[in-house]
Amino acid sequence: MAFTVPDAHLLALEALEGQVDRQGRDYYLSHLRPIAEALRPFGAHAEMAGVLHDIVEGTRDDPDPGRRYDLDRLRALGVPEPVVEAIDAVTRRPGEPYISGLIRRAAAHPLGRLVELADNRHNLAEVAELAATDPDKARTLREGRYRPARRILLAAEAADGVHGRRVLV
Repeated sequence: MAFTVPDAHLLALEALEGQVDRQGRDYYLSHLRPIAEALRPFGAHAEMAGVLHDIVEGTRDDPDPGRRYDLDRLRALGVPEPVVEAIDAVTRRPGEPYISGLIRRAAAHPLGRLVELADNRHNLAEVAELAATDPDKARTLREGRYRPARRILLAAEAADGVHGRRVLV
């Protein structure tokens, strides 16, 4: 039986159960589901990659080995290879720089780039909320991290004559 979009949502719910965002909200509901929904118009693989984009990074340090998900485990569960590759493209490696590592790698992968653009847009919206309580931190994140990343991702999307130039979320 093929791995489906509902399977991806259920896997994200199970794997990241109990995790919360910066405001203490359920991580699946506040972060993963909105990104998956934004990517839905781009097809099943995009929605799957959106809802699962943090599964490797978010479970890497779980004390229970049975709750850790790596790329091989995702493949064994039947997650389609293009989705696994996109997840790999947007998963930060330990010690990796954000812009010169993660963002450059994600920008080079068509589906990973789309996922990272949706994630980036969501993060910029969250930073706008943060500005009400911590304007200095919000400015640092917006100007030092998320806007520079967005410029790189959008430039890669515009330059990609095969997969790029999609109407972006």
